Amino acid sequence: MNMALTILVAIVMIAGGAGHLANPQQFVPLVPSFLPAVPVIVVTGVVQLGVGLAALWPRTRSWGGLAFAALCLGYLPLHLWDYVRPDPVFAPPVAATVRVVVQLLFIAAGVALWRRTAAPVKGARAS
Repeated sequence: MNMALTILVAIVMIAGGAGHLANPQQFVPLVPSFLPAVPVIVVTGVVQLGVGLAALWPRTRSWGGLAFAALCLGYLPLHLWDYVRPDPVFAPPVAATVRVVVQLLFIAAGVALWRRTAAPVKGARAS
């Protein structure tokens, strides 16, 4: 199960990061207008690549899982925004709902990878 979570996190992050860097214009509609869209997209692309690579490396895998969950949690408001914005990127209710559910599953997957691969704390009792 850890390997499946590792592969999921790595593929989602590396493919997403590569997509952000290869075609940032595709993601511009997702970025709130008060932010500089292309720089934000490029930075998040680089971060996603780093998270994906961290998940592949055994010594950083747990942190990769936690970073994946945190990044997906950070993206969640952008997905929820489609329900109330005047020009939704993914029209509610179906497309927006699918994106929110997938985001919640990604968060759960990242937390699971983090918990399953984190080094046990010395002196802690097993429960």
